[in-house]
Amino acid sequence: MVEEKKKIALYSVFLNLFLSLLKIFAGIVSGSAALVADGVHSVADFAAALSVYAGIVIANKKINGFPYGLYKVENVISLVSAFAIFFAGYEIARDVLFSQNKMEIENLPVAIGAIITTITLTYLFSKYERKKGEELNSPSLIADSEHIKTDMLSSIIVLTGILGNYFGYPIIEKIAVLIVVLFIFHSGFEIMLESLKVILDASIDRETLEKIKKIMLSYPLISRVKSVTGRSSGSYKFIEAEVCVSTDSLEKAHSLIHEIEERIKRDIPFIEKIIIHFEPEEKKKVIYAIPIEENEERVCGRFGECPKILLLEKEKNELKKLAIFRNPASNMQFGKCIELVEFLISKGVNCIAVNSLPLGKGVIFALSNYGVGMKLIPEEDLSVFIEKLKQEPTCEPPLAIWNRFVCDISNGGSSEGTRANR
Repeated sequence: MVEEKKKIALYSVFLNLFLSLLKIFAGIVSGSAALVADGVHSVADFAAALSVYAGIVIANKKINGFPYGLYKVENVISLVSAFAIFFAGYEIARDVLFSQNKMEIENLPVAIGAIITTITLTYLFSKYERKKGEELNSPSLIADSEHIKTDMLSSIIVLTGILGNYFGYPIIEKIAVLIVVLFIFHSGFEIMLESLKVILDASIDRETLEKIKKIMLSYPLISRVKSVTGRSSGSYKFIEAEVCVSTDSLEKAHSLIHEIEERIKRDIPFIEKIIIHFEPEEKKKVIYAIPIEENEERVCGRFGECPKILLLEKEKNELKKLAIFRNPASNMQFGKCIELVEFLISKGVNCIAVNSLPLGKGVIFALSNYGVGMKLIPEEDLSVFIEKLKQEPTCEPPLAIWNRFVCDISNGGSSEGTRANR
C-alpha cells in the first residue's frame, strides 16, 4: 500500500513539472502573460507535489522515538496543501479580478492548445488520484488531487479570459473567476478541516464506531460495551474500547478479546491498532430458564425440544415470573440445544433449571463457555419444581453436574435426578 501511494505521488510530481514547463513555454510563444503566470503557479504545484511525496515517505518510517508512527505527517502535508490551495485562489482572484493589465495574444492556437492539454490532463489525473487516495485512505493524496483540480480550474479561467478578450467580452472572465475562486476556497477549507481534526485527535466517524460496537455485541459473552473511541493518524485508525464479559475465566476472556480484535481488523480497513479493555460483568440478578410443556403446568424433560421456556427472576427470597417464550429451536433438525442456549443468553439468562440433563455433552460445554449455571431438580410438576427452586436457588457449574452424572452411571447408579433425556 505504501509503495502504491509513493508511486501515485511521484506521478503527480512529474505531471506538475511537465505542465509548468508547457505553460511557460506556450505563454512565451503566444505572448500570454496570464499563461506564463499560470505556469509559475504550476511550479508551486510542482513543489507541493514534491512535499506530498516526501510526506508519504517520512510518514511510513519506523522510528523508536515515535511508537505511534509518523502517520500524521500526511495530515500535516494535507494542511500545507490546503493553504497552498487558498494561496492559489487568492492569486487567481488578484491577478484576474484586480489586475489592470490586458492580455494581448499573438499566437492564439498555441495558447489554446496548451490550455486544453492542461485541462484534460489535470482533470483525468485529479479524478484518478482522488479515487486512489480514497481506496488507500491517504489524506495527502486526496489533498493533492484537490490541489491539481485547482490547476484545472485556473486553466479554465485563463482560457475563458483569452476567449472573452478575443471576442470583446472581458466581463466574462471576471464572472468565471469569481465562481471558480469560491470553488477553490471551499475545497481548501474541507481539506484544512479534516487535517486539523486528525492533528487534534478528533474522534473518527460515528458510523465506524457503531460498526465496531455492533461487531463486539455480536459475541454472546460480551454483555455490555461501556465505551468505544478512536482517532485517525494519517491513513490509519487507532481504536480503544471497554467492555464487560460474562465469564470469570481470565483465559477465556483474553482469548475472546483477541478473537474480536482480529475480526474488527479484518472487517474494517486501515485499523493500525485496537485495544479492548475488559472486566467481568457484575451479576446483580439471577434469571432462571425452565423448559415447560405446552400446558404450562409441567416441566419438560426434553431441553432442546421443549415447546416453551419460562423465565423467572430471583428477587430477595421470591421468584418473580418474567415471561414465557416459545422455543425458537424446537423445530430445528440439528443443533437445537445449542441454538436454545444462545437464545436464552440473549434474554439475560444465567441459570438453567431442569429436571433432567440435556442429551449430549455439547450443550454442557456451551453453558460452561457462556458462564451459565445449572440447577437440577428431579420434579415434573411445575409448581412443586418452583417451590424446591425457592428452597435451593444456588446454581452449580454444568460440568460439575455432568461429571457427577457420569460418575453415578459408571458406579451402576440410576438416580432419577441424573437421568439423561432420551
